[in-house]
Amino acid sequence: MAYDVDRQPGAWVSAQAVRRQELAWLGIAVLFLLTGVFLAVTLGHRGSIAGSFAFVAFVLGVRPYANRFVDDLVHWLRGARAERSVGETLNELRREGWVLLHDVEQTGEGNIDHIAAGPTGVFMIETKERRYQQGHLLKARRQAAKLHDELGVWVTPVICLHERRGDPFRAEKVWVVPQQHLLRWLRAQHERPVAFERLAQYADRIS
Repeated sequence: MAYDVDRQPGAWVSAQAVRRQELAWLGIAVLFLLTGVFLAVTLGHRGSIAGSFAFVAFVLGVRPYANRFVDDLVHWLRGARAERSVGETLNELRREGWVLLHDVEQTGEGNIDHIAAGPTGVFMIETKERRYQQGHLLKARRQAAKLHDELGVWVTPVICLHERRGDPFRAEKVWVVPQQHLLRWLRAQHERPVAFERLAQYADRIS
């Protein structure tokens, strides 16, 4: 199945966030159910001190996992917001003849947030909210190298920081570009562009 050119940026990460929200609501429902059963038993004079302690121990035991789950959910929601924002910024380049692909699946690497192809080159762009880790640099280089093998031209790996200020800089062969500078930076590059036919063939092979 060919790539859907109308695919919205952040669709994959948004879907992950929705699934986690559903799990969060399910967990809350189960906790309320257990609380209701405990209160019903206690008010019916069939509870015990040992049972009360057991319930409190259960709540305290699951609390760290619940906090971690909520933190993870917030991370996914923020990531989805950042990815949509960067994607919408990149879409402005379409008026200048650029080709933009969002949420592109790549075997063994998950998904590529954005691919931007224009007269100044081809760019593999990953979105982060405000910071990146060492592993993100390694993954960006691998993803760009695989894309190079598919397209036959140099692909520049980029990490775009949604909420970070400052100038673009290079870290271990990966460009780190704050979103506010992204379009100007892309327009100023001087890499070899990919032939439209080659890019179209690549898009036909992905889903």
